[in-house]
Amino acid sequence: MSSFLLITVRWLDDRYHGLLGRDGPPEWPPSPYRLLQAMVAGAARAGKLDGLADSLRWLERLDPPIIIAPPAGAGQIITRFVPNNDGDKKPDRQNRLTGKTSYPTIMLNTPEVHYLWPLNDSVSQADGVIDAARCIICLGWGIDMAYADARKINESEVGKIPGIRWYPKSGVLRDDGLLRVPKDGTLDDLLTMHQSALNRIEHGKPLKVVEKPQVFDAVFYSSSGRPLGRPYAIFALRHTDGEPFSHPQCKLIHIAGMVRNAAIKAMEVKNGFPPPGLEDPAHWVENFVAGHRNGRDGHQQFSYIPLPSIGNQHADALIRRVMILAPHGCESHLRHLAEQLDGCQMQREGGGAAPILERVRGDGVIHQYTQCSTAWATVTPIILPGHDDHKPAKTKKLLLAALRQSGIEQPCEFTWGAVPNFPHCLSAYSRDRQGRPIGYFRPDHLRLLTAVHARITFTDPFAGPLAIGAGRHCGFGICAVPI
Repeated sequence: MSSFLLITVRWLDDRYHGLLGRDGPPEWPPSPYRLLQAMVAGAARAGKLDGLADSLRWLERLDPPIIIAPPAGAGQIITRFVPNNDGDKKPDRQNRLTGKTSYPTIMLNTPEVHYLWPLNDSVSQADGVIDAARCIICLGWGIDMAYADARKINESEVGKIPGIRWYPKSGVLRDDGLLRVPKDGTLDDLLTMHQSALNRIEHGKPLKVVEKPQVFDAVFYSSSGRPLGRPYAIFALRHTDGEPFSHPQCKLIHIAGMVRNAAIKAMEVKNGFPPPGLEDPAHWVENFVAGHRNGRDGHQQFSYIPLPSIGNQHADALIRRVMILAPHGCESHLRHLAEQLDGCQMQREGGGAAPILERVRGDGVIHQYTQCSTAWATVTPIILPGHDDHKPAKTKKLLLAALRQSGIEQPCEFTWGAVPNFPHCLSAYSRDRQGRPIGYFRPDHLRLLTAVHARITFTDPFAGPLAIGAGRHCGFGICAVPI
């Protein structure tokens, strides 16, 4: 029977303050890298680090663990004002206060998190890891007081551990949902950081900079609360001087077309640089990149989706970002394309100034499109695979067909209409009562099809990005979490 190394961390409170970065967002669940940091700090404080170093180096070389954590929710964001240690030139305490913001995560059940590593035949170092785990005094910030225990368990005991399972997906490339994990050399890097902190003050010399962590990996962790969404890459649109480029959302297909043409040129066989290892690069570019379907690849292709600026009541819905969306399993091809397009200046049909693509990782607008939620609403209307003849029963049938064609099999409920779901976005109508063109410009092959705005509620959380309908490859039917 398989055996596992189990480390269980229990907090004295139900709050956890660890962050993914200095200014957030919150880190949940606590990362394996942070666990190793806590073990190293605890062992050093107990005077045991030298004797346990080999065991900790063994642990850092293991594959990322499974994490079992309680359900959690965001707590109230609080900014505290404390004296700035660099403000000694101002004797008055009130004149040298600096803000420190905390983003607590509230554990909704018993405040304990479990880390599981499968054990192979060489388990001699596990006893040292168990000893190091029992030295933990906090995990997260210094105020997150905690204690830990560790033991070896068998496979039958794993199923009895309560909580949400988080599984590492080492081959998944994402800009969100990543947790830091240790790798070979992490312990030595932590020791170097500690030594630089001890040596930061030297009499008669300027204050030295404390080194930051450098040796770790980042792995996507998936769970029922954070299902694995489709891979994507985001680009900001820039003028040649670096200033943001704004484009009217009614002409989003123009941006989608420019990005698509730039991708074709970057990947073409003669003058571009297609991914290595393709059996037929020319066919891949023609079908996967350009989207000229012939059924041979199961209609898999890149989607080029301009993103209207949303996120609050004052957002103007102009196009300042564009997303390239890929099918599951195509992360490496997407990463290759994104590397080639980063810094590329697009070309506008007929000439004129065209924006430059700049790779970005994430912001508040992007989060609206990529987070995990049960509730979704269209930002741009869904182009249905047919005409509904103004019959609600037929509209519902076409919406269900659009969901299936977009690969969405999860149970859901939906409502639809012509009115946009977000401020300053456009109606689903293509013409007004006088027959004049309004709304979005459409490609010729989509012009006569019915378009609707929809609100969708899934039974289980759905991970974005979410694009639905016949126009999903060029920016129609893109959804976001309602404000």
